[in-house]
Amino acid sequence: MDIQLKAQERSVRTLIVSDVHLGCRFAQAEHFLTYLNQVRPEQLFILGDFLDGWELSFRWRWQPVYSQIVNRLFDLAEGGTELFYTPGNHDQFLRCPEVAQLLKKSGICVNIRDEFVFETQTGQRFLTLHGDRFDTIEMNYQWFSVLLTHVYSPMLWLNRWLSKLMRYEGSPYSVCAVIKKKVKCAARFLSNFESKMYQYVRERGCDGIICGHIHMPGVISS
Repeated sequence: MDIQLKAQERSVRTLIVSDVHLGCRFAQAEHFLTYLNQVRPEQLFILGDFLDGWELSFRWRWQPVYSQIVNRLFDLAEGGTELFYTPGNHDQFLRCPEVAQLLKKSGICVNIRDEFVFETQTGQRFLTLHGDRFDTIEMNYQWFSVLLTHVYSPMLWLNRWLSKLMRYEGSPYSVCAVIKKKVKCAARFLSNFESKMYQYVRERGCDGIICGHIHMPGVISS
């Protein structure tokens, strides 16, 4: 790695990310790589949908920046960072036990499980996972989620094109973000999302939960 790049690194204890969606044409991969190059965490938790298997299976789109991100993760692992990966609904193929065995044989140091317990410096224990298992629609009607994804992508493209045409100074995805937020909120309501997580946290004897999935990561304290 370049000496200048190493000099820019900032040591952090824990970094938690989710829903990067590499493979989706609207993934903010460059911004993520820029940030990833600036930190060197002791622990890195990736809470699902890091890879967008739905998009990649529909249309293979692997950009050079994706490889740079993966290489940076390998660099962090080789430097001592502990990597923890909890697959989500878009990269659920990583839940296959054979994948973990293959990574282990390849010498890639990454722990893959459905959930991990993250302990803070003050001794609090938080479950870290993706969160799709608490989404009733996702677990029982995934075809509907896939359909919405294919509808949402053209909307993002149109929104970005209109923003450039109108020289809108702001988020090019603002309108779509509002629509998606309303859909996610509806899914949370229908799935009783928070209540299910709250109950699960109590059963596991933890202080809270950190998740992704709804694209609004949050902490629910018991």
